[in-house]
Amino acid sequence: MDDEVTAAQLTPAARDTLAAELAEVVVGRAAPEELVLFKENAADYFHDPGAALRSGRRDEPVGFGLDLLTVTPYALAVAVPVVQYLATTLVEAVAEESATHVVARIRRLFRRQEPEAAPRSEKLSEEQLRRVREVAYQAAQGVKLDDDQANLLADAVVGGLVR
Repeated sequence: MDDEVTAAQLTPAARDTLAAELAEVVVGRAAPEELVLFKENAADYFHDPGAALRSGRRDEPVGFGLDLLTVTPYALAVAVPVVQYLATTLVEAVAEESATHVVARIRRLFRRQEPEAAPRSEKLSEEQLRRVREVAYQAAQGVKLDDDQANLLADAVVGGLVR
């Protein structure tokens, strides 16, 4: 999908709110001790993502084996593109579903009956979950996490979506 459609799906505030909600689930799984300061760390991240990511490294492992002062900025850095991907996926699904409903309504105008559409599940398919993991993994590598850390964070994101 092109950038114009992607950008139109969510306002930056909505994107950030949803990313924070997903990241909070991920942090709760990966480093629950950080939940106490999650809101403050998230606000710092959204104010200046680069600074939040730069300020957090240290030598000893914290939760899930991540060598970070806090997992929160990394979870947020991964959650933003995941939320964007999910928004794109859901907008496409809604557009397809809407087209089916429009066709049915037009047919009703012609006095033709359409069978009722099956209710739509809010669960992601295996392919969509695989794609979410790929997006999360690439985002984690994009913020310079090593392969093990990127895999752990990507798994935690998917785990947060299927719980």
